[in-house]
Amino acid sequence: MHFLLARLATTIGASRSSVRAMSTYTLYDMPVSNNGARVRMIIYYKDAESEVNIVPPSSAGGLQSDEYRGINPQCKMPALASDGLCVPESDTIARYLGGKLDGREGPGKFALKPGSDLAVKSDRICRLHDVYLAAIQGCMYKAAPVGQGWAMFGTRDRALDAFVAQLGELEAIVDDPAPYMLGDEPTQADVACFPTLLFAERMLPKFDKPFALGPKLQKWWDFMCSGRDAVATRVRGEITEALDAWDRRDRWGTVLGAGLRDDAPSTIFDKIIAREIPSDVVYEDDVCLAFKDINPVAPAHIILIPKHRDRLTQLQFATDDHVFVLGHLMAKVGHIAKLAGLDSYRLVVNDGAQACQSVFHLHLHIIGGRDLSWPPG
Repeated sequence: MHFLLARLATTIGASRSSVRAMSTYTLYDMPVSNNGARVRMIIYYKDAESEVNIVPPSSAGGLQSDEYRGINPQCKMPALASDGLCVPESDTIARYLGGKLDGREGPGKFALKPGSDLAVKSDRICRLHDVYLAAIQGCMYKAAPVGQGWAMFGTRDRALDAFVAQLGELEAIVDDPAPYMLGDEPTQADVACFPTLLFAERMLPKFDKPFALGPKLQKWWDFMCSGRDAVATRVRGEITEALDAWDRRDRWGTVLGAGLRDDAPSTIFDKIIAREIPSDVVYEDDVCLAFKDINPVAPAHIILIPKHRDRLTQLQFATDDHVFVLGHLMAKVGHIAKLAGLDSYRLVVNDGAQACQSVFHLHLHIIGGRDLSWPPG
């Protein structure tokens, strides 16, 4: 018995010694980063701030500098560096530090046994977070979709709806919190999800989208925000302070659906879309509607409109947010013309009152069925 106790004490001592001997790392991160907060939470839980120096990317010249590119070629944060070792990507950093700090006292199981049921559950939650939430979170605060992961949804509104839907998927795979997602201690799942949901809580309402959690997630969320977890409280404060600064700088003032709203008067097209006024529909999908003009200037005269105007009262107000919708309209013109039996036609956009635009909801005229002269009058 004494031998076993002595051996156990030696093992624990060696483990703690190895943690104390851990190299000093530099974590390039900022308080506003939810992905960085994932890593910071592990550092805080394990009281490892003396081993990990947290500095902003500006200390290495900024995200786009050659110096920082040498640390993370993707020019993103967070990134971890030490003695020639560079570790980018929050999930990779979290797992790396989780393994390094696993023997340290403090709450958290951040290096679960591979293949264990708990590890599989944690990995699944992290994967859902990384692929389906964090990858498209920019729809909640980026001004334009160009180069963003959420651009694949076409519109910001679709991306926001997809984000909300994934919160439902997350609800389906978490355990009944006790009080953390997977038991009585935080895991990689908790530190991945909590900061991102702080973003969602703050940002979704700006777009009139609900921050609505299922009963299991709500129970977990209430605990994490209750003040009973000091690390969650600290990170919530860090992110909230940073987002407050974004609000003061009017970060969402130029974001379509948040600061930028379509407040122009409704038009007859809105009534046609809502089926309050009948129309002779030629084509319809979830993005656009094509119907016959009631005052045709040719045997075939079709009006093509986006179903959601989103400030597109005129073509001149188009922005990068409208690239998908405009491309979709143009891509459907040929198909609609074929449905109308046209192999030659003219496509017209009247942009502004002096150009004879009378309905201020962007629309394309598809005109054909007779010989057309040039130039048009």
